[in-house]
Amino acid sequence: MFVKVLQSLIFGLFQGCLYGIMGFGLSLIFSTVGVMNFAHGNSGMIGVFVGWTVLFLTKNIFLAFLAAIISATILAIFIDKALMKRVKGLSHSAMLIITLGLLLIFEGLAVIIWGTQPLIFPEIFGFSPKIVFLPQSLNKSNIPLIIPGNDLAVFGTIMALLLLLIVFFKYSKPGLAVQARSEDEIGARVIGINTQATDTLSWIFGIATAVFAGLLIAPKTTVNPNMLTNLQFYGFTAAVFGGFSSIVGAMAGGLILGVIEKLVILGLDELFLLLHITSINAVDLQLSIVLLCIIVTLIVKPTGLFGNKYKGKV
Repeated sequence: MFVKVLQSLIFGLFQGCLYGIMGFGLSLIFSTVGVMNFAHGNSGMIGVFVGWTVLFLTKNIFLAFLAAIISATILAIFIDKALMKRVKGLSHSAMLIITLGLLLIFEGLAVIIWGTQPLIFPEIFGFSPKIVFLPQSLNKSNIPLIIPGNDLAVFGTIMALLLLLIVFFKYSKPGLAVQARSEDEIGARVIGINTQATDTLSWIFGIATAVFAGLLIAPKTTVNPNMLTNLQFYGFTAAVFGGFSSIVGAMAGGLILGVIEKLVILGLDELFLLLHITSINAVDLQLSIVLLCIIVTLIVKPTGLFGNKYKGKV
């Protein structure tokens, strides 16, 4: 049983880092601009399609990543400057409706340009799984511990990216400006911060992280118009779980959510086995587990595990 729990912890962390990086982008845009970006996943999907196209033409994975991130930057600037800036003073609802419209528009564009047929994206890292046997005292049934090499590389890459983002937002001048803007827009303007620039920067970083996550999971999911739909939902859950007011909390929330999800599935599997229930698969309850986490979090701690209470504007 110890090996099964440890295996679930490993898989949970690997899955949770993807939830977290999506939650990071959603939380960043929400805390700065003040709108839930319902087109977050599809914005990332467009960038992944661009990356796939460049990879298909050049066979160069580095150029594919570069093209995808550049396309994310252009898309973010367009959303902020051409759309959000025009309706920002009207109402929050107008901004929300725009993101809903973009969700449908981006999906339609992907279908028109690239079609609905799933496109194969090659493995980025190409590492083989590692099989580890724990000491007999911890593993009486002699069950091997499997560590997927590619998943480990994805986890390490996302953790390294998160570290860079934390350093950027904690210590760089633009990053500190974004944080000040997220705390108080009027106060930020008073001290001379260009809030329009910080909004644009938040959109760029937010959508770029979605593209980055999409590129990392593309070898598993294939490239298709709905490839990031579910991941966006899990990212939203991670942000709620960790706290929308904390971009680091959203990442931590994703990791915790991934671990809880896998451990609950393991527990349900063992329970169903004990009760001889074969008609229900615990994996099918994955979405229900996530929804339950949202409900419990909102009831017990509405601001999330790491979120701060709203303090109002100056």
